[in-house]
Parts: sequence; structure tokens; C-alpha cells
Amino acid sequence: MVSQDIELTYPPPTAVPRWRPTFAVLRPWLNRPLGLFGALLIAMLIIVAVAAPVIAPYSGELFSGGRLESPNNAHIFGTNNLGQDVLSRTIYGAQISVAVAVSATTLGVGIGTLLGIISAYSGGMVDLLIQRAMEVLASFPGIVLALVVISALGRPRESGHNVFVIAWQLRSLEIAVSLGFMFGVMRLVRSSVLKERSLAYIEAATTLGASHFRVMFRHILPNCFPVVIVAYTSIIGGVILIEASLSFLGYGVSIGTPSWGMDLSNRNREYFLNAPWLLLAPGAALSLTVLGFNFLGDALRDILDPRLRGSR
Repeated sequence: MVSQDIELTYPPPTAVPRWRPTFAVLRPWLNRPLGLFGALLIAMLIIVAVAAPVIAPYSGELFSGGRLESPNNAHIFGTNNLGQDVLSRTIYGAQISVAVAVSATTLGVGIGTLLGIISAYSGGMVDLLIQRAMEVLASFPGIVLALVVISALGRPRESGHNVFVIAWQLRSLEIAVSLGFMFGVMRLVRSSVLKERSLAYIEAATTLGASHFRVMFRHILPNCFPVVIVAYTSIIGGVILIEASLSFLGYGVSIGTPSWGMDLSNRNREYFLNAPWLLLAPGAALSLTVLGFNFLGDALRDILDPRLRGSR
């Protein structure tokens, strides 16, 4: 027989489109339109807060028109009893909400996560002392605890129109707000760490000579991070409501500062029946912001929790 060389041909490999990995990341969000809507609301809030001096038609603290003018071409949402533009004050009020919400939530969730990891991993007397100390802190109602802390540290005094400067100037308010939910975050993270600590990979890392610090923050924390992210997005909406409540009671930002809670309180309440536009803009902004964070938190919980990943 005459042997013939047979040339084998193979089909060329199929190229993976560059957009396919990106679409795989976006697919969980496309399946959850409410979460995507919440993310868009939060993105708009951040943009408005950072660019408030450029977006606002007037300065939020200056008198730009007559008293209690109804909505018109010059003032889309009218003016308040002092002649200040309601829309401009609402836009500048986003700076207060973003500064307090992000700073207070980051502080409270960060400390709560740290205490939860140390408490669950150490056990024994360390766990007992941390648990009892946080239970004493949690025995006070959140608003009462915030009022006590603000009275002790002094009422915040803010100036300027930079959201980062405002975040530093309102640090006493942020500390007061963060103490209210620190215990809940600590208990949530502690329960997650207790589950992770009993798994085989932690025992293997310890056997190989990994230090306690490395085990806690290199192995356990990344696996508990989805819980932390969900807690962060779920709490931040409530923090905005607490800030608005403190401003409503007169213990938040100083009088005259553009704030959603401040604009819904003080002397504006006397004119709500005759001038309902005074509560329309700040009330809608507050409601949409809290709603956006709640939608975003629910979507992140479904995406990051493998037990809920295919439920919606």
C-alpha cells in the first residue's frame, strides 16, 4: 500500500467577543431592574452633591426672590419664607446627606466589622468583653445616643460648599450617628466569621504557619465581605433619615444650612398648608434617596448571596 500523507485541518478557534465578559457582569443587574434603578438614583445623588455649586441656579443660603413665591420660571420649586430658592437649597442639601451618610456608615460599618472579626476569631474573654460592651452601647435608643454624643462633642459647624470639607466639619454628627448601628454590624459579621472559622481552609492556613492577623484579614475577611457590602448599602439609607431627624429636632446642622431635614422643619412647617412646594423638593429628594439605597441593597444581597442568586 502506498501511504499518503493526510493533512489534518482543524477549524480556527472561535474568538470570544470583548463585550461578552462585560455583559456577564451586567447580566445580574439587568435581571434586577429595581436594583439598577436604585444604582442610577445613587449615582445621580453623588453627581448632584459634588457638582452642586455648578448645577444650582442660586446659592442655597442667599436670598434670591420674594417670600413664599409659588413655582415660576425663575424659581422652579418656588421660594421659602426667607426668599431662598427651594430647588437650590435641595441641591446643596444633597452635600449634607452624602457627606454624613457615607462618612458615618463607613465609620460604623468599619469599626463594627473589625470588632466582629476580632470577637469571633479570638473567643473567650475577648469575645465576652466586646459583646458586653457593645450590648451596653446598644441599650440606648439610636436618637437618644446621638443627642448625648452631639451634646458632649459639640454641635457641628459647617462652612463652604465642598462635600469633602463638609464631611470633616460634621465629624461630631457622623460619630454620633455611627454608634447607633455599630452593634448590629458587629453581630452580623461575628456570626459570619464563626461559620468561616470552623471550615477546613482556616485549619489548613493555621497548620501552614499563617499568623492570626493574616488568617483574619487575608482569608476570613474576603469571604465575609459580601455580608459587609450588603450591610453597608442597607444601613446608609437609614443614616440619611437619622441625619434628617436630628436636623428636624435642631441637633443636626446649624440653622440656615441647606439640609433636607432642616428644610422640612423649623418655621417652614408653618407654611406647608399654604405653600406646599416647600416640602415637595426636599421630601421627594429624601424619599428617592432612601428608596434608591434600599433597592441597591436588595439587589446586592441577591447577587452576592449564592442561595438567592437564582431566585429572581
